[in-house]
Amino acid sequence: MDKRRGRSLPDAMLLKPLAFNLEEALQVENIYRPNLASVSSADYKPGGVTLSSRDGAVKNLRFLRIWLDLPHNVFFTAVSYLDMFLSRMKVQEKFLKCLTLSCLYLAADTENSKINVDNLVKISQSKCTSRDVVRMAIIVKEKTKNPEGSKATTPSDFLKIYLEILKFFTNQWEHIISRDMFQIRENMLILLEVLLSDSSTAYFRSSALALIIFQMEVEKIMAKGLPNKSLYFLGEVLQFLSIVREIQLKCKIRNVELKNCYIQIAKVLKQYESEKNTKSHQKMTWNFSKSTIQTCKRPGYYSNFQTIKE
Repeated sequence: MDKRRGRSLPDAMLLKPLAFNLEEALQVENIYRPNLASVSSADYKPGGVTLSSRDGAVKNLRFLRIWLDLPHNVFFTAVSYLDMFLSRMKVQEKFLKCLTLSCLYLAADTENSKINVDNLVKISQSKCTSRDVVRMAIIVKEKTKNPEGSKATTPSDFLKIYLEILKFFTNQWEHIISRDMFQIRENMLILLEVLLSDSSTAYFRSSALALIIFQMEVEKIMAKGLPNKSLYFLGEVLQFLSIVREIQLKCKIRNVELKNCYIQIAKVLKQYESEKNTKSHQKMTWNFSKSTIQTCKRPGYYSNFQTIKE
């Protein structure tokens, strides 16, 4: 029993599974880490996929993930498939939309989530067919398969391990945070999705991305409660910082790498927050296709709709 803190010290035997999970994730991290630099390499040919079009495809994946109410892991796995395929194969931009849908379809199957490929094609308004998506998914699975058969680790996998480690060392979790644990994890996953949608941060290691988001969000929560807490709470803050440092050493993330990653992440998140807080002043208008107008029973019927109050 630690008399200064009034609770039992963590059992080293209980920590072993968490350390094993982290070690296992680190072993396959570099194997599946895509080389996005190859997308904009010197041998680029006209009509090929660029980093800008890649970012647009990932944003489309995020939209479909939200629209279809799929788990976060499906999005992260789909992005992993997409980036690995683009780094290994030369793809024409005209096939990018079909490739994007195929990665999402394959990721949903990998994460045991049901998805209707026909609905997926209709929602995306893609010119490809359901058969094209399924056929492309088979090609993606074949080209991104690792000989050892191990599963790719995503930033969400590392984040889950970090949160489990923090919860293990911090028994008095309610002294650290004031919000629900589920909501905190949800906010972190959303920020990771935003970062992967930008190629300037997507090429960083998954372990580093997750560690910075983990540190930034928990520090933000603790800073709000620090003025009203006792010295005991200050001790919890110091303990958290020491845990972050231990994780950094275990993941072999150099200070320079962490600093560069932090600067770029802060820049992307600042832009994201400014866009999220910007109010749209675009007026809503009725738009009709030619077929809809032609099928109207009487001319001018479509002009009788009332104005929508924003």
